[in-house]
Amino acid sequence: MDIVSDSRIQNTGVLELSNQGIVKTCLVFCWTLLLVGVSVAQDNQRTIEGKWFGRLQAGSISLRTGLEIKYEEDAYHVDFYSLDQTDAAIPMENVKFVDGVLSFEKPSLRLSYSGMIIEDGAKLKGIAVQGLPRTLMLERVESFPELVRPQTPKPPFDYAAVEVDYLNVELGNRLAGTLTIPHEGKKFAAAILITGSGRQDRDETILGHKPFWVIADHLTRNGIAVLRVDDRGVGGSEAGDGSETSVEFASDVAAGVEFLRAHPRINKKKIWLIGHSEGGYIAPMVAAKDKKIEGIVSLAGTAVAGKEILMVQNRLIRASQGVSEETLDWFMPLYEELMEIAVAESDLEQARIKSKAALDRRLGMAPLALRLAGSVLATEVDAIAKQLQSDWMKYFLVHDPAQDWKTTRCHVLAVFGDKDLQVSSEQNAPVMAELLSRRARGSYAIIEYDSLNHLMQHADTGAISEYGTIEETIAEDVLNEMLLFILGESR
Repeated sequence: MDIVSDSRIQNTGVLELSNQGIVKTCLVFCWTLLLVGVSVAQDNQRTIEGKWFGRLQAGSISLRTGLEIKYEEDAYHVDFYSLDQTDAAIPMENVKFVDGVLSFEKPSLRLSYSGMIIEDGAKLKGIAVQGLPRTLMLERVESFPELVRPQTPKPPFDYAAVEVDYLNVELGNRLAGTLTIPHEGKKFAAAILITGSGRQDRDETILGHKPFWVIADHLTRNGIAVLRVDDRGVGGSEAGDGSETSVEFASDVAAGVEFLRAHPRINKKKIWLIGHSEGGYIAPMVAAKDKKIEGIVSLAGTAVAGKEILMVQNRLIRASQGVSEETLDWFMPLYEELMEIAVAESDLEQARIKSKAALDRRLGMAPLALRLAGSVLATEVDAIAKQLQSDWMKYFLVHDPAQDWKTTRCHVLAVFGDKDLQVSSEQNAPVMAELLSRRARGSYAIIEYDSLNHLMQHADTGAISEYGTIEETIAEDVLNEMLLFILGESR
């Protein structure tokens, strides 16, 4: 999850995942102050220093938020932490603490905050605004709470972890990652891990979970080399120009495959692609062209076109957030029309105008509560129109992975979670089975787990709000099934 840079999939609100593609989450905060009726202790300006902790309730998501405030060189300094996403500090700019009011901003992230110190310096009270105002209460703490992530690998490691980099010769960008390889032996089967949408690091870090590190550790401890790679513009990988689609990302994966084939300790005939979410959509693009790929493991990958994915995804996620059936019955045809406008219209301003016209035309048929909220809907529709105009999204909307899957000749393991609200198993698993059954060669297995969500975690509801609260990073059943399938023991 990326809160510190623009994603190729932008959402219209804090974790409004219903407006994304095959989503990994991306947060963009825009905070302002709405404070009323609060008295201020003004006698000690330095009482603000230290650590502060609170929870930002954003729809169905409760984000653990921390501030670390210092006074150095006659100025206040604030480090912002989104603790459910990363332990990295985000330094703020234009920090001020005047008359008991703390304010700061990060213009490049469209992030700002103002809060008032209350209760004799024990609490900070402000309001976070992202579409709707949300109170953010922070309290003094000695230290921030730590995430419990028992599956995150811990030393000692009985394999080598080597930092690597290589060039995508076709497109001219350099990529960086980590190759884990067993100590003993010469020619290992190897897998390259392919991240989901949005800019992801090599561990596919999300809400404190590091699923790709967990996968790499499990496979490498059992004799399989694994390459996990930073996406463009993340970590050690060079950034592109921002116009990339899944086609360019598939080219990056193909470059990783060639890197593995050239490695002296890798069996070049036993290269696997393991993709999650968009990564499970990119893997068949690569294997359709490269008939030497031995196999694919698709974790919550898609089998139908992006427009179909988004229609089901939007309905499922909005319903999980409490949106009524009546509202969804009205909204989904509008959303479908917004996608059609995005595909047909190359000019952003024209797309925004036509999207607004679609809303106006349909608003008269909306439930009364929605008609009364016309201005809020107009803001959301405008944001959706902008989002759907990205190069990545426009490609995703129209590209049907069916031909890619049918053209592959390798072994395929496709794993779905029945509680996945982002890539529906009901929508995709039967289509995947039909596509793979038509191929000339290559074994396949499709597994649907009753209790797993989009991250392959055991979940109660599958709601996105659960991702960070679940301690499990990825189900052990999935890890073991991957291993057995790659080793050929379950094929």
